[in-house]
Amino acid sequence: MATPVLRGVASLKKRWPEMALTNRISCLARIGAGSVERLTASLAAVGYPPPVILAALGVTELGLLDPHLLVLDVDGLDGDALEMLRMLRFVLPRCLIAVYTDVLEEPWALACHLAGANCLLSKTSDAARVTAGLERSLRSGCFTDPSFRAA
Repeated sequence: MATPVLRGVASLKKRWPEMALTNRISCLARIGAGSVERLTASLAAVGYPPPVILAALGVTELGLLDPHLLVLDVDGLDGDALEMLRMLRFVLPRCLIAVYTDVLEEPWALACHLAGANCLLSKTSDAARVTAGLERSLRSGCFTDPSFRAA
């Protein structure tokens, strides 16, 4: 199955029922083209089918999709990134939310966790570290890439 790329969302579970039946829907939102392959490989390594890819970050669209795991890039987001995380956490209470970011500051990592992110991944990390972070998040519910402490 080819990875679906969506610009607008209309009844996603009807379009890809095989994803809905497994309840293992993963999603990449606002992820740059250069990172999609690495993140898709990491998701596959932790047992997820190819992700749904959203070019934009919309709370309504993500609520309709109801992914089990969401990896999103909030860098350069129009508006307050932390408020977006709070809204996503409210709409997706059971979703593992992973923030994929260039901002490697501990206060930023803490603020993201407090706003609802389970996992913080650095854009500078290799595929092995991203995979390990996703595995740990799925197992324990929380992960912060060690790059945040080293920066």
